[in-house]
Parts: sequence; structure tokens; C-alpha cells
Amino acid sequence: MKTIMVVDDETNILEQVKSCLEEEEFNVVAVDNSRKALELMEDDTEDNFGLILIDTSLPDTKKPAFFSMKPKSKNIDTSKEEDFLQKPFTKEELLDFVKRKI
Repeated sequence: MKTIMVVDDETNILEQVKSCLEEEEFNVVAVDNSRKALELMEDDTEDNFGLILIDTSLPDTKKPAFFSMKPKSKNIDTSKEEDFLQKPFTKEELLDFVKRKI
């Protein structure tokens, strides 16, 4: 199974998401800043990451959300609402979102 990278500067959210996903047998790398995330992606020569969740805001709003993307994506389209998971979310919403994206 590929690894999910979760990028969020709020450590409590990062830990909760990591714990939730690991309970469901996902491999998770939790990163607290985008610089570290970029370094890990650049060093990933074996394409270990299957999904990346990035802390951001919904388009045209200030509402916090995770944006999902596939690593090595050439065309990143942030206009698709289905690629965002608005915060706060339940454990079930997170798991459903990840399973649809991975």
C-alpha cells in the first residue's frame, strides 16, 4: 500500500489525522510544513506516496480544508470542490475522502 503524506502546521490536527488513518492500516507520514513536504517528495525516488493531503482553504473562501493531490501530478486543478475536505470533519468523513482519492 502506498503512503499518505499529511501536511498541516497545526500539530493537534496532524496527530489526529495520522492516528485515524493508521488505525485503518494506512501508512502515514505527517509533516508540519511545506518545505519538509517538498524535500520528502523530491527524495521519493521509489514513488512511495499515493496521496498527499495539504492544509489550505477552500477556493474563494477562508474556510480551512485539506486539498488532496496525487504526487508527481503535472496538472494540479484546485477548482474541483471534490478534491477538498472542509475542516472540521469527522473520522468517517476523513476515511471516506481518503478512500475515494487513493
